[in-house]
Amino acid sequence: MASLTLEAVGKTFGAEDVINGVDIKIEAGELVVFVGPSGCGKSTLLRIIAGLEEASRGLLKIDGIVVNEASPKERGVAMVFQNYALYPHKTVFDNMAFTLRIDGIKRADIRTRVEETARVLQMEHLLDRRPSELSGGQRQRVAIGRAIVRKPTLFLFDEPLSNLDADLRGKMRIEIARLHEQLKSTMIYVTHDQVEAMTLADRIVVLNGGNVQQIGTPMELYHHPRNKFVAGFIGSPRMNFLEIEVRDSLDDFVGVESDDLGHVVLPLVLPGASIGSKATLGIRPEHLI
Repeated sequence: MASLTLEAVGKTFGAEDVINGVDIKIEAGELVVFVGPSGCGKSTLLRIIAGLEEASRGLLKIDGIVVNEASPKERGVAMVFQNYALYPHKTVFDNMAFTLRIDGIKRADIRTRVEETARVLQMEHLLDRRPSELSGGQRQRVAIGRAIVRKPTLFLFDEPLSNLDADLRGKMRIEIARLHEQLKSTMIYVTHDQVEAMTLADRIVVLNGGNVQQIGTPMELYHHPRNKFVAGFIGSPRMNFLEIEVRDSLDDFVGVESDDLGHVVLPLVLPGASIGSKATLGIRPEHLI
């Protein structure tokens, strides 16, 4: 496992900035999730880390070593894609062994690595099958196994569960969490599904418009969002927002008025609020119980 540091990393396509000066430090052994709406730059950022895209500016460091010019192979990363990318004519064993053979690993060592990985993923009985004979969840496990056998310093997951049904996604989330606990590896996981982010992550990086909105643990983001975007994006059901006007302000209470609530007194502290000032009130469903 390895640490990863991004310092002022940016990416430009033509005249458009899609990643804007991202600074992130991921500790060795962490499972960090990049989450955000479609088009926010999370997959592009993952591809930059993998070496599949070149950063337009900034530094990428793995264990403190700058890797901007290093190839994907030299970075020691393994990536699991959304579409599995399995060879349909090869067996599960041969799919998992393919990159090891290219790297010139001895045949006996390849068999040992593949069989050990198959045991970890509870798929020893599938090694002689071809992808067409597997379910979606089994194919995804093969794709994950192909990454594990390489013994990478970083595991990168690019929306790996998007093609699965809801029930299978839930089961695979448990499998990935178990795998992280077992391997103690550094993992970066990209998703647009904030439920996946909240259930899997040690820390979450919330992205929007190519900018990092907030980095923190799931509970930090849920209870202490930095801005309205994070507050509205994290949580299911979504947070409700009401526009209010301050009518009274005491030490531990504030009287507010809105078209939806009328006049109410809330146990809130609004620093710097004055009578007549406007604010946005965020209410989660559990606040009304």
